[in-house]
Amino acid sequence: MGSTRQGFALMWKFLGRGRSRPASILLAVAWGTLSMMLLMGFGEGLRRQMAVGQQGLGNDPIILWSGATTKQWEGLKAGREVRFTKEDVAALRRGVPAIDDLAGEYSRWAVDLRWGTTSVSAHLTGVMPCYEHVRTHIARPGGRFINDLDQAQGRRVLFLGPELATKLFGSAKAVGQTVFVRGVPFTVIGVMINKQQNGMYGGPDIGKANIPVSTFENMFGEGQFDNILYTVKAPATPKEVESQVREVFARRQHFDPTDESALHFWDTVKNREDGDKIARAMEIFMGVVGGMTLLVAGVGLANMMFVMVQRRTREIGMQMAIGAHRRAVTSQIVGEALVLAALGGYLGIGLSWLLVEALMRVPVQSEALQFLGKPTLSIPMGLITALALVGIGCLAGALPARRAVKLNPVEALRHE
Repeated sequence: MGSTRQGFALMWKFLGRGRSRPASILLAVAWGTLSMMLLMGFGEGLRRQMAVGQQGLGNDPIILWSGATTKQWEGLKAGREVRFTKEDVAALRRGVPAIDDLAGEYSRWAVDLRWGTTSVSAHLTGVMPCYEHVRTHIARPGGRFINDLDQAQGRRVLFLGPELATKLFGSAKAVGQTVFVRGVPFTVIGVMINKQQNGMYGGPDIGKANIPVSTFENMFGEGQFDNILYTVKAPATPKEVESQVREVFARRQHFDPTDESALHFWDTVKNREDGDKIARAMEIFMGVVGGMTLLVAGVGLANMMFVMVQRRTREIGMQMAIGAHRRAVTSQIVGEALVLAALGGYLGIGLSWLLVEALMRVPVQSEALQFLGKPTLSIPMGLITALALVGIGCLAGALPARRAVKLNPVEALRHE
């Protein structure tokens, strides 16, 4: 029999006697595993929920607002307002090939919407069909968003946020209803799905009413856009495109391209990347905190193994006297520590899975809790926890094993 197999045979012998299964150590390891899994799960849940909230704003749009010049340029004084027109949007399309989707947006506050005897003052926006995927204006089943034909023909169609639809119709079906917008009849073609939205401008989308840009111009006149929205084609970066956009506007409206106050950019791509880094750092931090709890359990396991070695001094000496290799003794002690770590870890992982499954079934009404999300377990978390358990088990057994193999068999046999 090889020394390693001999060591595992001795391990099973002593485990069978019940000397290596104290409930307190098993519970400590299980608690440490449970803490590590749950903390990493909460960190992962927060990271995913932040990604969902970012997705509520859209698929990486760049939002552009006009400002005022702060520098003199070509004989023109500072303090001039920059305006967004349809011609500017067309110039961007021609002058910046790296732009993918591009649209101007109108905005009007406190617009009266009336259905029957119900009247609501709402935020009305004029948008383009690309908002469906760029700004994730996804319709509930049975409805749709504004399409190209609506825009081309200036149709009086209305797409509502779910909160606004509830205020207008209550529990009644919204799609197909006629709503009067400042006295003009519009047909409701869709209601937006409920969505979490971490970033926003002009308020959350769930409370807005949307009509085609062409229809907005027919009602209120063709003026300047309140903002412009665009996305960037890969492999170009938002920063590279930003400088090109500044150049186009600077040529058309005669201001210094380096005047940053003339145009204001909201780079949601950078916001998403920064949010991902923060969420990932929090997930790692929570995992480290949970790992420290598991490490404390490992210290307790190591102390128990030292006590076991001391109590078995005579038995270990007898094994070595009749020919047991040092590797066999080491395998025995390390194996016992690994078995205890595995049993406690198995219990902790099982409990964490049960708790997460229970929490996933609990409805969450609080907006704060919805932002934090629910704990989420994954295979990588299980692998990280398993590796941590193996490492702690090996360390907890290696130090007492090192002490055991240094025993003199003759002196160990005299030990009482």
